[in-house]
Amino acid sequence: MRIGQTSLVHFGSQIATSIFGFVVTVYLARELGDAVLGNYFLVVAVLVWLKVLGGQGIQMAVRKRISEGADEDEYLGAGLGLQLLTFGLLAAGVLIFREQVNDYVRTEAALPLVALLFTGLLLWQVRAALEGRHRVGLSSLLAPLDRTLRGILQVGVVAVGLGTVWWLLSGYAVAEFVTAAVGLALLGLRPRLPTREQVASMVDYAKYSWFSGIESRTFASMDTLVLGVSAFAISSGQIGTYEIAWNLASILAVFGASISTTLFPAISELSNADDFDAIDGLIDDAIAYSGLFVVPGLVGCLVVGERVLAIYGPEFTKGYTILVVLVVARLLYVYQSQFTNVLSAIDRPEITFRVNVAFVATNLGLNFALVYTVGWLGAAVATATSAAVGLVLSVGYLRRYVTIPVPTDELVSQAVAAVVMGGVVYAARGYAGVGIAWTFGLVALGGCVYFAMLTGLSRRFRATIGRNLPAIR
Repeated sequence: MRIGQTSLVHFGSQIATSIFGFVVTVYLARELGDAVLGNYFLVVAVLVWLKVLGGQGIQMAVRKRISEGADEDEYLGAGLGLQLLTFGLLAAGVLIFREQVNDYVRTEAALPLVALLFTGLLLWQVRAALEGRHRVGLSSLLAPLDRTLRGILQVGVVAVGLGTVWWLLSGYAVAEFVTAAVGLALLGLRPRLPTREQVASMVDYAKYSWFSGIESRTFASMDTLVLGVSAFAISSGQIGTYEIAWNLASILAVFGASISTTLFPAISELSNADDFDAIDGLIDDAIAYSGLFVVPGLVGCLVVGERVLAIYGPEFTKGYTILVVLVVARLLYVYQSQFTNVLSAIDRPEITFRVNVAFVATNLGLNFALVYTVGWLGAAVATATSAAVGLVLSVGYLRRYVTIPVPTDELVSQAVAAVVMGGVVYAARGYAGVGIAWTFGLVALGGCVYFAMLTGLSRRFRATIGRNLPAIR
């Protein structure tokens, strides 16, 4: 597997997804306003937490066991069977407590939640199996398919006057179901009845790895859930703005996530062969390039973040400070996730579990404390602080098993290129007019300056580009 090219395929698909999602979200924000989007984001946050509770551990166990190269059909069958069991339990809980669920999300959403839970868990399992078979590129192509279908359906229902949360969620569910069906057709496996030992092996891995899902979801949406607690008097409009800022920050971390997803099956296979020298080399690459977009993104947000938020509408510019803090959180987390990803890949889910427990405890405690005392900015600070705690712990634990090389030259080159970019964009900002076109022009100028500087400063970056460009005959 060509790690670099696979990462680029995954990254390209995620960027295409993010760009299309950005356009769709801008349209929905302008048509529906921040309050409707705030309610929709609350429902999605609850949905993601339900999927994590019911599927993340099983998904990671499926990916790990299938990546080991034996009994793939049986492990797929075990994963789907366990998934069906957890879905039934969670769906029953949502229906039993549907009044409380509807009250919390501030709209009638219990029934769509059940449908979305089914389609989302199915899609997760299909993608996990594809990644376990080292088909990360193929798995990544399902993301733009899902997001494109979802966007088309959601824009369509709004365009015909059905701009309610219920219809937005319906488009979400249909898109996921179609994408999961396509993924199943491409998977090339038939689920078979597993042995008792195989099920036990899955459960043994999942009982630790499920908390990795809790950790990642805590990072992604615990702040939103806490903001939704009525006692804090955070408006739906503020929640909508916060989620817009979070989505922008998340776009910058896409490349780091692509590296993690690509490296997991490769490191898992090397771990099985006890080839830790090769693993050290992959860790070096992960650290060198995880911040490739987040570092300049942070500088860019400081300079033109308010203008970017204004694209969604003037009411969203109040999230400028939130955006900057969340990008800092993303920068810290993109490195932490690389280290916990390696721990899980070398079959140390119990160590990842320890890191994740500390992360979740810090995040949850700080969210409630800081939102109560500071308001919605406290949620962003809590997210960044917990990412810093997780980063320190994951580095400390991983050093017990492997060498962690630090590519200092590459990191310094990225920082210098980002600072130069920031200076150029800041100067150009004084000559730019108002409007979306000017804002995109400033962003494009920044990107060109950054990558031109990085190419000139970093020999390693130039070599990496050369290795991963397609050969021309």
